[in-house]
Parts: sequence; structure tokens; C-alpha cells
Amino acid sequence: QVVEAQFVLSFVHRFLEHRGATTYFAFCYPFSYSECQERLAQLDGRFQDCRHLSPSSPLDSVYYHRELLCHSLDKLRVDLLTVTSCHGMLEKREPRLDKLFPDASTPRPRRFAGKRVFFLSSRVHPGETPSSFVFNGFLEFILREEDPRAQMLRRMFVFKLIPMLNPDGVVRGHYRTDSRGVNLNRQYLNPDAELHPAVFGAKAVLLYHHVHSRVLPGSPDWRTFVSPLGTSLLSAKSCNRSVRGGAPDPEAFSELEKVNNLRNSPRAWRHSSYFSPSQEARILGAPAAEPGSTDRSGWILPSSCTAEHCEEEEEEETRRSPLAPLPETILPQDSGLAYYVDLHGHASKRGCFMYGNSFSDENDQVENMLFPKLISLNSPHFDFTGCNFSEKNMYARDKRDGQSKEGSGRVAVYKALGIIHR
Repeated sequence: QVVEAQFVLSFVHRFLEHRGATTYFAFCYPFSYSECQERLAQLDGRFQDCRHLSPSSPLDSVYYHRELLCHSLDKLRVDLLTVTSCHGMLEKREPRLDKLFPDASTPRPRRFAGKRVFFLSSRVHPGETPSSFVFNGFLEFILREEDPRAQMLRRMFVFKLIPMLNPDGVVRGHYRTDSRGVNLNRQYLNPDAELHPAVFGAKAVLLYHHVHSRVLPGSPDWRTFVSPLGTSLLSAKSCNRSVRGGAPDPEAFSELEKVNNLRNSPRAWRHSSYFSPSQEARILGAPAAEPGSTDRSGWILPSSCTAEHCEEEEEEETRRSPLAPLPETILPQDSGLAYYVDLHGHASKRGCFMYGNSFSDENDQVENMLFPKLISLNSPHFDFTGCNFSEKNMYARDKRDGQSKEGSGRVAVYKALGIIHR
């Protein structure tokens, strides 16, 4: 029933007459840390051949990479997944960022030219299990080898995915906090590597790709790229295995290919932001900030290189190159980060919806609201009227502890990078 505009669910439960029996009542259908790890292990087995992919591999091969971003305070894994196609794959790998990626036996993922990053995270609030089910559904979709929609998205973006930001809270059965009772979704403005390792890691990855995944002028438009060896828009060969039933029907994606995604197109770059190849090389090879520096550029730079992870010419370039630009010197439309989405679950709202930020510029606000509007037109489960893009919702304070939403991922990432789609 509805009581004072709130939903109230009542039920009767008959307890088993067994001494010592324990009964658990779950607020939402559970999805545990163990289930998450089991699912990732299955994907590791399914895509184990991806470790052998190279720039010469079939372009529409599914590139899947799993790595340890960091450990939580309780020493549980916080995983980072990278999913894309082989379009634009480079021999170079991403660098190791300071205080992150502790497993030296796992190489960093490959770098990709001409692709911006779509970042998706989940379960910063451990009790909001619907976020995991949405995350799992998206992961299953984006890994479909023969789906023309997934193929096109893998061509366009490099997907960076964190399935469980707060594993400690999940394991302990907390609703919104970690093992120290801290709401991690209020720590994004200034996360601490020791106290908030997952948030620190997520923001470091975001800031790194904001600078280093920009699409430079002259980059191929992978949406319309046709291999000289083939004639179809999307490869008739699978990504990682032969396609059953022949090539996809071009009509299935003809509308998608017509969409002019200005935010991902080199044509959208302003002349003032063009970089020559030598300028870009200097930016990519910028040295790390001094220890203890508050300069935010330190978030996006690699830690001290080792022979295993840095090439000699990169080390030489690092020694003689100037500092990389600060994140705020990069225009939002030029960012290497195309979308930032953090998945949650709401206790008193129905259906699917988004919280977005508020922009004073009318064109920016229209662009901000366009993405969820398009989702609502394509999904009967998405409620556009349930979305909120108000300034009040950016700075509202929690009734529990008075903390402001300014420290949430949504607002803090906007303040750091200025991008519209978060």
C-alpha cells in the first residue's frame, strides 16, 4: 500500500521450528561478492584467448581484459574490466598508475587510438543490488560477439567497467557504507588512497583517460571503417570465432550507423584544441608529479616505470618533456571520457531513471538530458519523468549525516572534468 507517498510492503513469515536456525531477510534480491567473482572467473575462461590479441588480429574481435584495480580495506578484490574491439589497438599498453594495479603478473590492457572511454561502475552502495543486475545485463550485452549493436559500440568506445566498488560493504551486509561506516559516494572530491582505495582508483582512471584517450584530428572513424579485405560494414567473421548463419543483416544497424555522434567524431574538435603528433607525444610522456604534490595532474600520470612496463623511448621522452595539461585545460567536448555512469538502486522510486547535473548553458543542458531521453524512447522500463537534473539535487545534504551530494561521483567528476554525460 501507499502511505504518505511511500510504498509499504507487508508480509507474513512462519519461522522454522529448529533450534539454532537463522533466517535472513534481504531488502533486495541479493548478488554477493562471491557471485561476482565466480561470474568474472567464467568470463576469464570464456575470453582467455584475448590475451593473445594484437593489432594484427581481426578488427571485430572482442577484446576483454580483467585486472586488479586495488584491494579494499578488507583485502578484497576491486576489479577493472576493459572491453572493446581491436579497432585502433596499439602495441603500447596503459601505464601503471601510482598506488594502483598491485598485481605485477597481470599486464595492463592495450591502448587504443581513435576511441573515447565509456566508464561504468556499480555497488558503491552495497545494499543497492539492482545496480549489479543492470551492470550484469550490460556486461552480457557488450560481450555479445555477433550482435551488430554491441559490435558498433565496441568499435566506438573502450568500456572501462568496475562491477563492485564496495566489496567490503557487500560482504558485511551493509546498505550504504564500507567497513568503516563511510559512505564512499561522498568521497569523490578528495579520495584517499589508503582510506577509500576503490574511489581513489576509479577517479584516477577517469582522470587518466580524460587526458590520454582523446580522439585526435585525423583519427579513423571506426563506425564506418571498412577493411580493405572485406566489403561489409561489420565484419562477417566473428570477433573471436566463426559466425554461425553468415553475416549480420545490414538493415539491423543501418540506422545506428547514421547517428552522427558528434561527441565521438573528430569533426567535433575545435581548431584551437588540435595537437600535432609531436605535441601529443609530449603530453602522453609527461613526468609524474612530485610526491606529496596536490597538483591534480598527478592523478593521471603513471607511477615510476619498470623495464617490464615502459619502453626505453617513452622513458627518454618522459625525462625531457613538459608537464601534461591539467584536466581543466581540456575542453569538455574534447575529453577522452565520453560517458561516466555510476549505477545505483533507489528505495522509493519505481522503474529506471537517471540523476544528472544542472548546466546554466541551455545547449549543454539539452545535451545533458538527451541521453536519458533517447533511452526512454528505446526502453519501456525507463521513466524519463523520474529523472532529476536540478542544481538542488547536486548539493542536497543527506538527512542521516549531513554530507553533501557534491562529493558523489556524479557531481565530483563533473567538477573535475566538466564533461556533460555523467
